[in-house]
Amino acid sequence: MKKRILALFMAAILALPATGCTMKINENIVEEAKGTQSSIKDSFNAAKKDHQETQGQQETDAGQSDAEKEEVRYQDDYYEFVNQNLLSKIELAATDAHWDWFGELSAVVSSEMDEIIEELANDGKTYEKGSSEQKIKDMYECVTDMENRNETGLGPLKPHMDSIRNASNIEEYVDALAQLSGEFGFSSIVGGYSIMQDKADSSEYAVYMMYADTLIGKEYIEGENTQEYVSLYLDYINDMLMEFGMSADEAAQSTDSIEELLRDICASTLTTEQMYDPALTYNVYTEQELQNLYTNIDIPKMLKTLRVDGQDKYIVMDVEQAKKINSLLVEENLQALKDYSTFVMLNDTAKYANAAYAKLSDDMKNALYGITESWGDEKTWKDLTQDLLPWDFGMIYVEEHFSAEDKESVEEMIELILKEYETIINRQEWMSEATKKKAIRKLETMQVKIGYPDKWPAARDMMQVTPISEGGSLLSNLLVSMQVAIDDSLNKLGTKVDRSEWDVTPQTINAMYDPLNNEIIFPAAILQAPFYDSDNSYGANLGGIGFVIAHEVSHAFDSSGALYDEYGNYNVWWTDEELAEYQKMSQSIVDYYSNYEMMGIPVNGELTLMENIADLGAMTCITSIIGDDAGALDEAFGQMTYNWASVDTASFMTYLLNTDTHSPNKIRVNAVLSSCDAFYQIYNIKETDGMYVAPEDRVGIWK
Repeated sequence: MKKRILALFMAAILALPATGCTMKINENIVEEAKGTQSSIKDSFNAAKKDHQETQGQQETDAGQSDAEKEEVRYQDDYYEFVNQNLLSKIELAATDAHWDWFGELSAVVSSEMDEIIEELANDGKTYEKGSSEQKIKDMYECVTDMENRNETGLGPLKPHMDSIRNASNIEEYVDALAQLSGEFGFSSIVGGYSIMQDKADSSEYAVYMMYADTLIGKEYIEGENTQEYVSLYLDYINDMLMEFGMSADEAAQSTDSIEELLRDICASTLTTEQMYDPALTYNVYTEQELQNLYTNIDIPKMLKTLRVDGQDKYIVMDVEQAKKINSLLVEENLQALKDYSTFVMLNDTAKYANAAYAKLSDDMKNALYGITESWGDEKTWKDLTQDLLPWDFGMIYVEEHFSAEDKESVEEMIELILKEYETIINRQEWMSEATKKKAIRKLETMQVKIGYPDKWPAARDMMQVTPISEGGSLLSNLLVSMQVAIDDSLNKLGTKVDRSEWDVTPQTINAMYDPLNNEIIFPAAILQAPFYDSDNSYGANLGGIGFVIAHEVSHAFDSSGALYDEYGNYNVWWTDEELAEYQKMSQSIVDYYSNYEMMGIPVNGELTLMENIADLGAMTCITSIIGDDAGALDEAFGQMTYNWASVDTASFMTYLLNTDTHSPNKIRVNAVLSSCDAFYQIYNIKETDGMYVAPEDRVGIWK
């Protein structure tokens, strides 16, 4: 999935994409996803029966070891009980860090797109300039021609790199960064920006001044359990600088100075969870006020170079970091700053550059995630081709795989869930009638996007690919794609927002809520088993795609989404008393989840608050729809749990615990069900059971 700027896009994503890793496709596992309702129910009932028959027969256990006697009980660990059969079949390949259904289905989609690439690469045909076929065919040639990539080196980037390296003072250094950002969108220390909807008036666009690139990230730099990964990353910086041409001594010295800058910057940077708070990130500045913030920069000159001068306001997302950056922009730091920006540029382009840079980048990713074997060239090349032409592949995917009938069924379920959420809101005693009406208005005006856009983004046609035969290269085409993104954004500045636009491709296995548009988005590719299956029962599909839908609707009322009104504007529409009660309930959720842990590492209840609120709200919605139908509840609980099955390397789990706004999948299941009254009613959970939580300790905003 394309990189998003956290506090700008604010799309609350249901499940973390397998960033930097993928899964080998297991056809039997994928096939098992179809018709999962019956397989879950049968295995669940069989296991329950077996458990009941063996109770009270301890005499037969006398000769067994503790391991042989160990039994997973649904009363103690529902996630493991439901998924034990599936998880026993999952063995992470050496190339994988993570397995879940999102990644598995993404791999299936990618494989289908790979077949298109192979067909075009080998058909010997010439296609019309600008057609999807021409772009895919020529881009793949640029990706796979390693001789051309090695000869190109930094190629078209070299003049920009030289301008950074040759800067003789801070002014020249900032000018070089502004030129690089204005032309391609690269951002390292200062000068980056993004044009997005104005949070105060989402019908308009605004310029958001970007924060610095914190490389491996604040959470890793400051984490107690992550310093070994930081050491690996510093080795990677050193190796990249040596590949760039520095001597061992020069690279070592530059790495030390980069680390010092990085730790200093991170100390003044907002945390991930803070980046979702508009009260902290929506800071309006005029050009003069921006100049007062960045006293060591000629702001009018920089804004003109960026092509965003003359605006009434600029939004600074991280003011304290901006102050820190300004303090660092002094002559004595010049060499360290140039080294920092040099590495960022090398790192951002590594996988598109020559073989040496690409391997260093791949090795670092593998070390960070606990992967012991690289994918291999063909898989890497095809994925790069898909990444660079997302909308061309999206059009092809829709033509071959989208079901209008499934869309209609899901639309009906969305209507049902929105109606049920209205009922849930109306029964909240802590909300005033006036606030309830505003919340319901937000439901009534919520935009729903399913499948694919009616009108394809302009960037698809703007993106053109120059073949090697005409002087193109992988790196030059990458820069074209970056220029297209910049120009597309600049074209929007000063116009009204078109809320029908999509920025999520239809082949994405995911779902989102965007508070700036008050919309929920379900790309075509997620409308398949195990999330949705037309052959599944009502209860199973409610626990599958229904839970996904309800989760996204819940994001409209999570700790961040609740701060936006029905128009997508940052507008606190709660009373002070209601906000105080909301924050009290939120803190109980933070404390509740912080008691869970994986690998001995506690879950960060603050980091995961928004997603936990959405999970808890989704379960309330689904169980409220089902009511007292024990069979349907059983199917819904089982399907939701099955959909959340996952396997991770220890390193990737460390990565998730430190950076992901979602709780680990096992906890997403068990913590939610342990706070769900209906779960106790149909399974008769006792105080002595592992899944038991006392009624007064069960949490949730929307009950």
